[in-house]
Amino acid sequence: MRIFFGRIALVAMCLGLAASSAQAADAFAPSLRTYGTASLAAGALPVPDAPAHFSANLALEDVAAAPSTQSYWPLLYSTLIPGLGELTMGYEKRGIALMAAEVVAWTGYYKNHNDGMDERAAYEAYADQHWTEAKWISDFPNLCNNPQTVQDIEECGQASSGSGAWPGYIPYITKEQDKQHYYENLGKYDWYISGWDDWDSTADPYKHDTDHRTTYRSMRQASNNSLDDADAFVWVSVAARAFSIAETAIIIHNKRDDAAGGGEGSPISLHARPRGKTGGEVALEVTF
Repeated sequence: MRIFFGRIALVAMCLGLAASSAQAADAFAPSLRTYGTASLAAGALPVPDAPAHFSANLALEDVAAAPSTQSYWPLLYSTLIPGLGELTMGYEKRGIALMAAEVVAWTGYYKNHNDGMDERAAYEAYADQHWTEAKWISDFPNLCNNPQTVQDIEECGQASSGSGAWPGYIPYITKEQDKQHYYENLGKYDWYISGWDDWDSTADPYKHDTDHRTTYRSMRQASNNSLDDADAFVWVSVAARAFSIAETAIIIHNKRDDAAGGGEGSPISLHARPRGKTGGEVALEVTF
């Protein structure tokens, strides 16, 4: 009996599945037709609206270009012309200021150097006019016994050297041997005072200076001052160039650090300001 009823249940279940399949086939008959919308294709079934975020434009958005890495070329520019490196990186005020300092430096150098050389030529001509070797020998002070030659004065001077007797021995250097020291000695040392044309060998006591010698000293000092000023302007140029190179290197470092994601701002900076006519100060600032 159990086997009989089990077989009957199995047959009933199979008949039920067959009926369900037939109904599904009637509801969704196969077709090759195409539909214009999803709703037509689904028939009576509801089709949910697309989520809001799917209705957005899927076109690629413009992405900001990553900052380019700063090159080292501005260092070369600053080495050639102070301020040019800063100018090429967009720091116009700094660049123009340093370039202006360079122009001022070389303008000052050439002006003062030319003035100094002109003044040197003037005092050399003045000495040639008012000082002679012959008078120096013939009117030499009585420290030496009637010298006749330069060699006589040299021997006398060597014998009296260290005694403290006036006028004080200084070895004679001719113009041909050393032009600069020749003209320096004529006005600097009393040993050569008798060669000036306004020195009186008969005065008692001897005068330790003359008007022409005093004028000569002033002329020579003016020349030296102009040449010293010219050298000072060269140092202005050197300082401007060194500052520009250092500042350019710091700017490049900060820009490359920013491009690599090292943070915003400039952790290292350089500051400078003048102090009077020939002085100045430079400060390096590092932000932690």
